[in-house]
Amino acid sequence: MDWSELLTRLLQEHSGEVLILALTCIIVLTFLAVLPFLLRHNHHKAELTHLEHMKALEKGLPVPVEDDRARSAGRTALFVPMVVMLAASAVTCFLISSHAVEHLFAVSLAVWVVAGVVSLTAITGGVALIGRLAQIQARQEDEEEPVEEDQYQP
Repeated sequence: MDWSELLTRLLQEHSGEVLILALTCIIVLTFLAVLPFLLRHNHHKAELTHLEHMKALEKGLPVPVEDDRARSAGRTALFVPMVVMLAASAVTCFLISSHAVEHLFAVSLAVWVVAGVVSLTAITGGVALIGRLAQIQARQEDEEEPVEEDQYQP
């Protein structure tokens, strides 16, 4: 038996497993390529923010306060559905490759319904939190506005 026959037989008998292995390798290599770039970008952004704060302090200006809650809510609303869909895809791939045909549709349907509900919940919660934070920030800005003395004359 030569290599071409062995490879053909391997792909015929284990095509689902080979596909899952190939997709896993692609995802891991993508993470290994993208993650250092993102870390460098965030580090550079933090350095620039620090320099901005130091220059503001040197000039006697107040340091701007950043509210990371809205950014975190937005990231959660973005990344939770992505991770859930990837997990549901992986579970579906494993179900298909296991050749268990008895309840494949029912189990796959249950997996995707749960993934959809979790994704919609994360998106709805993130959007609601961002809206609530915007209301709180607007209320705080209204309270900080100076009141002119001639505005209220009896």
